[in-house]
Amino acid sequence: MSQLGMNLPGSQRNRGASMNIYTGLLFLAVVCLGAATAMVWMAGMSLAPEEGPLGAFKVHDADSSSLQFPN
Repeated sequence: MSQLGMNLPGSQRNRGASMNIYTGLLFLAVVCLGAATAMVWMAGMSLAPEEGPLGAFKVHDADSSSLQFPN
């Protein structure tokens, strides 16, 4: 059909990626998840008995089989 000059409308344009509402919502979700991760990280660091990023895993003893709460 291109020999007769009958092209489909819009076939000459190159359509690139464009931002729509779904990519905007995805970006907002990623930002919210990052903020939530940072808040949980900071809360874990203040709760941890030892310093460092893995200090929150040392809240309970490894040899203790049950959770004991102070009276």
